Amino acid sequence: MKIPALKFRVSDKYFAVEMDKVKHFFDVENVLKLPSLPHFVVGIVRYNDYVYPLISLKKAWGIDEDDSNTAVAMVFEDREYAILIDEIIKIDELEKKENFLIEVFEENGEIIGNLNLDFLKDVEIPVFNNNVKKEEKRGNIEEKESFLLFKCNNELLGIDTQILRKVEDYNGKDVFLLNNAVITLLPFSKIYKDCPMKSVLILEKEKTLGMTVDEIIDVALVDKNEIVKASGMFDRYFLYNGKEVKIFNSEYLQTKIEKYGVVLPKENKKEFADKEEILILDIAGEKFAVKMSNILEIVDFDETYFNFTNENPHVKGILTTKEGATFIISLEKVLGKKIQTDEDSKIIVLKNGSLKAILVSKIEDLVYVEKEKIIDSKNSTYIGGVVICNNEMIPLFNLNWPEGL
Repeated sequence: MKIPALKFRVSDKYFAVEMDKVKHFFDVENVLKLPSLPHFVVGIVRYNDYVYPLISLKKAWGIDEDDSNTAVAMVFEDREYAILIDEIIKIDELEKKENFLIEVFEENGEIIGNLNLDFLKDVEIPVFNNNVKKEEKRGNIEEKESFLLFKCNNELLGIDTQILRKVEDYNGKDVFLLNNAVITLLPFSKIYKDCPMKSVLILEKEKTLGMTVDEIIDVALVDKNEIVKASGMFDRYFLYNGKEVKIFNSEYLQTKIEKYGVVLPKENKKEFADKEEILILDIAGEKFAVKMSNILEIVDFDETYFNFTNENPHVKGILTTKEGATFIISLEKVLGKKIQTDEDSKIIVLKNGSLKAILVSKIEDLVYVEKEKIIDSKNSTYIGGVVICNNEMIPLFNLNWPEGL
């Protein structure tokens, strides 16, 4: 029986695969390399908004070093992989038959191997759920509010993250370039009072406003029943490490955005409906991402949490939260790096059915990412997917890793 197939070459060997298993082929440009993957997994590769583990057949078979840069994305037993190849020969109808109980293709009397990827079933590789859109269940997150905290001299202030678009370090300039549009930075004295200029906040409603503020302290998730409501410029208060935090009234900030902000071109406007709030973390110099909808609490680092011994090599300590005790997970073993701890270090408490916490070097950023650019993966490794942000691939931490905790 003749069926449409893709014929290609790897080293001096020729293979074919049915076209209904082929998604696309592309030139490999950027590879996200991650530790603790099998030697034949080059890393994670992206094609448009699809993400795949990149497999080197040469390394798997131990026949050559692999300098190929062409990949074929294909489906094997309901899982998607990108396979490095040396050359695409052609797409044609080829005769498929059994040869000594092995399925092969035949072309003008020549036997062509049917690519067999059975060896991938026996190894744990992150495989991503491309083009799957799911409504995330926010669970207890609906009972919390999220705020960005920053200093103004000796005061702790906060703003609702729902109007926050971007956070940057202040570089001494009076303007900020956002999506090729120039935004004049407003001194914080126009909002509240004078304070040192260390960070830039980009706020957005109908217009976009940039303003300089003092040092960024934290992103805080606060139980609604711990927030005291008021009226005026600050309409909410809560305690953070025993200190009062004043939260700016979002309607008050809206008047400032309307007065001093600019209207960006439509193609640059930020729409939140189809976006997910993502916290970018630095763990021993490596970027990781977690969804804000899975974060239960953000805790300052404290050595006393680590006076705990456990046989699991990934368990660093134990932490008691309002919802119970949980293990503190460290990625030091899989990354092969020591996590240096200081005043920026945090413990991120996560909830996805069960509690879990991870030790991180620092919180790097809070961003909004289109939901279709968040690709989940179901596996038992520490990689739970990939977030595509500003054309960069950032591993999504797997909330179910390590298994058994």
